[in-house]
Amino acid sequence: MNILTNTRLLTGFFLLAVFMGAGPGLHLVNPDFSDPQADFTTLGLPTIYLWGLFWYVIQFGVILIAYRCHWSARDDD
Repeated sequence: MNILTNTRLLTGFFLLAVFMGAGPGLHLVNPDFSDPQADFTTLGLPTIYLWGLFWYVIQFGVILIAYRCHWSARDDD
């Protein structure tokens, strides 16, 4: 895979994670408060917290891949 395709893929994943983690993606997992059967926890933690944490881990993974593969020491020369 060439570097331009890889860079675009990483950028796309990062923007998706930003959009889904702290943006309108929260509405996908945030239950309606008027629903009496709404479940607000997953694995003992608030679902909305786990949702955000998952997308922040994706962002961190993208940054690590970019650091290890694209931001190498040879770029400083």
